Amino acid sequence: MIGKFEKYQGLVVSHTHWDRAWYWPFEWFRIRLVQTIDQIIEILDTIPGYKAFVLDGQTVVLEDYLEVKPEKRADLERLVKSKKLFIGPWYILPDEFLVSGESLIRNLMLGDRICREFGGMMKEGYVPDPFGHIAQMPQILRGFDIRSFIFSRGMGAEIEQTGSEFQWEAPDGSQILALNQRDNYGNLASWGFPFEFGDYRNRKPEKEQALKDVLASIEKIASDSTTPNLLFNNGVDHLPPQPEVPEL
Repeated sequence: MIGKFEKYQGLVVSHTHWDRAWYWPFEWFRIRLVQTIDQIIEILDTIPGYKAFVLDGQTVVLEDYLEVKPEKRADLERLVKSKKLFIGPWYILPDEFLVSGESLIRNLMLGDRICREFGGMMKEGYVPDPFGHIAQMPQILRGFDIRSFIFSRGMGAEIEQTGSEFQWEAPDGSQILALNQRDNYGNLASWGFPFEFGDYRNRKPEKEQALKDVLASIEKIASDSTTPNLLFNNGVDHLPPQPEVPEL
């Protein structure tokens, strides 16, 4: 089973996706957000093999956190500047079909300003969860010197011609490299555990299950990939970081 996958190389990106209000109200989710960012800071500071964490492409969660723990700002700035915590480029992940083009641009402008205050912006057009994407997105992102677009939803039958990695061109001719997360933005969430969601605070992931998780995801994404380099997203909605990632 493993042999046929030997040509592939995987990149594991640890992250969380944060709906500020959904099946719970905002303040309930904020309790979990504070706990999650506390854990992110602790793990990045204490586990040498844990390289980095992506904070969902939106900077509003930093404001939500610091309203509760303003004393942690220096820690966040330090981790951003050292390229261990990746933030932005958005202020908040947009629903592109519900807002105007100017709103999208101002969203990025605000996200860019906040990222600069913290020490740097992730130069990736990261939009894991929005339900579809406007044709002008490459043009808008290029205006902020962002050359890539990473997304889960909105890809149709055209993937049979493009593959999951392709050059996306806007009506004005602007191009960016697009990467479709074929097995969703949580294809390696709860790595080594039997279910994506669960209370695993007093459990350790199983290496046999971790291998099964990787092989199952390769089965789903390899056929559409135009490259042997595959993206494994270690995280999903409201999940905390996994400290065991370096071991796995």
